Amino acid sequence: MGVVVNTNISSITASRILSENRADLEKAMERLASGKRINSAADDAAGMAVAAKMRADISSLNQAVRNTNDAISLVNTYDGAAQEIESILIRMRELAVQANNGSYENADRANADYEYEALKSEITRIASVTAFNRQTLAQGSSVPSSPASGTTGSTATSFSFYVGSDVAKTGNTVSFAAGALDLNIATSATQTLASVSTAALAATAIANIDVSLNKLAANRAQAGALVNRLEHTVSNLMNVSQRLQEAVSGIEDADYAAESANLARGMVLAQAGTAMLAQANQAPQYILSLLRG
Repeated sequence: MGVVVNTNISSITASRILSENRADLEKAMERLASGKRINSAADDAAGMAVAAKMRADISSLNQAVRNTNDAISLVNTYDGAAQEIESILIRMRELAVQANNGSYENADRANADYEYEALKSEITRIASVTAFNRQTLAQGSSVPSSPASGTTGSTATSFSFYVGSDVAKTGNTVSFAAGALDLNIATSATQTLASVSTAALAATAIANIDVSLNKLAANRAQAGALVNRLEHTVSNLMNVSQRLQEAVSGIEDADYAAESANLARGMVLAQAGTAMLAQANQAPQYILSLLRG
């Protein structure tokens, strides 16, 4: 290569390499400052797109966890009301057994019937006012569905809980049918929880309370089974959310060990490049020695 003045190839080369090294140095500084490997789409366009989709799923999964916990609270509220009604029914049965005893006069039974009727009213009140987030839970009825045939029907209040994040997948909805807790009418249009004002009515009440207790036990069993299911749902949602966050971290987060090494390397190369550029800029002056000779 000839000795020239107008085009300093060494200086141009040193300047180009210095520019590349400074870009790498600035990139390492940016990553160390932000803690992220991807700070713009130019860093990793495909990775940024994948991370954005995963972040959306993570946010939705975390909300699904909250949805599921709300569902557990709702079902537990229902079960708490059912438990209280169970206690009332047990006390009513005790009163019916007491009133069915031949050692009591009708006046004694009438006194027992005051509490019995009050407890019946409380069952209806609890069933009608028990609510979660202002939504009544147990206002379904056990009224006769066909008085002519003497059969009863029972309506339930239905709830649907969304416990997933992807609408394209089935199985992300869990339903709960809150069975009626007003069990004052238990077996037929003519057989109710009655009263305990006479021995005959007390005997009927005992049998009908047993039917009510069985029905209540079935309602509570369904509620308890659903709570156990939803607790597993929460655990699975939290596990999926954790794994997605691990994946996003691998895509987006900066490796401080690697970036610190890149920073040290870049600073050395920047200093060396600057020094070499200065030397390259001085090189044309050597031509003067040829001219002086």
